[in-house]
Amino acid sequence: MSQPTVGRVTLRPLVQLDGSEWRRLHSYFRDRELADWNGAQPIRIPEFLFRRVMIDEERGGDRHGFGILDEANELIGSIELYDLKPVPPVTARFATLGVMIGERRLWGQGYGRDAVRALLLWAFSVRQPPLDRIRLTTFSHNRRAQRSFLAAGFSEVGRSVQGDRTDVHMEISRDGWLEQTGAS
Repeated sequence: MSQPTVGRVTLRPLVQLDGSEWRRLHSYFRDRELADWNGAQPIRIPEFLFRRVMIDEERGGDRHGFGILDEANELIGSIELYDLKPVPPVTARFATLGVMIGERRLWGQGYGRDAVRALLLWAFSVRQPPLDRIRLTTFSHNRRAQRSFLAAGFSEVGRSVQGDRTDVHMEISRDGWLEQTGAS
């Protein structure tokens, strides 16, 4: 699997992360604030089990995950495509995107946007066959994320309300991405 680079980030497939990178990634998934921004609970499983589960899902075709590396080649977060449709073993054409910059000092500096653009490059032109559409959901109050997704080419396609929370749904098609980027 190739390592797409856009701007200041390079994506490294999860299966290629080293031990120290896995420990750092595990710490991100254990962090309460990061989990809250993702609408999840912090994980409680040990690092070795976290690694095994993630790699098993990756090898099983249930997700495509990458570590996000900065310009110094340091792990700063993760990005993945999950909820692949149709489900393996049928070739997936659609996926849901999730991204997390784990280093707070880098929030709001464009690393997430670059990571999303690198993932779109991989999903729409490197992956064979390429995906047709990628979607995501974010909290309505997470305007920083929405601006980042819009800058990467996503469009808002709707909102939904669940109790006191409003979710923003966004997506991008391969055709739209090709038109925006001039890629072929």
